[in-house]
This record gives sequence, C-alpha cells and structure tokens, in this order.
Amino acid sequence: MKYLKTKKATDWPKRKSWKEKFISGILFFIPTANPNYENRMYLVKSWLIEFLETDGELLPWREIALGENENPIFAGPDKRNHGFWCDTNMKFEDFENIPIDKNEFERLWKMTGVKALEI
Repeated sequence: MKYLKTKKATDWPKRKSWKEKFISGILFFIPTANPNYENRMYLVKSWLIEFLETDGELLPWREIALGENENPIFAGPDKRNHGFWCDTNMKFEDFENIPIDKNEFERLWKMTGVKALEI
C-alpha cells in the first residue's frame, strides 16, 4: 500500500448553480455515489489517499478529505458513500506525489470514525 496527499479536486464551488439544482431536482430518484460528501465538497482543501495494489496497479482504496486546518471533514468509502477517488479510474501515477506516512493516514482515519474495510 502507498499513501499520498493531493490538492486535486479542491476547487468546488460553495453553492450549486441553478442548472445543477434543476438537474438534481429532475434526477432526485437516482441514487448518488456519495450523498454525504456532496454538500461539503467545497470545504475540502486536500485529500489523503491510500492505494491498494490490484492486478499490478495501485488504485484508490480509502480516502480522507481534509479541511483548512488539516482536520478530517469526511472519509470513505463507507456503508453509504463509495468514495470520491475510489469511484474514479485514477491510479497512483495520475497524482502528483506528495507521500505521507501510513501512521499519519491511520491516525486521521481513526478520527473520522469510519469503520475499517475488509480487503
């Protein structure tokens, strides 16, 4: 497993445009991948991502969204949320590499209260 920190996907607007609200209203009956993330994405200033080797590739396994003070805002995946990065086709090499320590990731993961996933 490898761990990194990234600032990708940290430029979300605070409010949805009227077009996004309209489309969301029309599609309200379709479940979303990350219902607990959506209203807080604008708070994310960086991400910590754990990568698991699958078929020779390092793919996102767990993620922690950090706010302005480097405190966790949310983490996933969990029972209700697939995870933002876990729901993409991104690989380890697609990110700028700011490596982080496994112990730091685990410390912050525990702060989120999300139950550990089984591999």
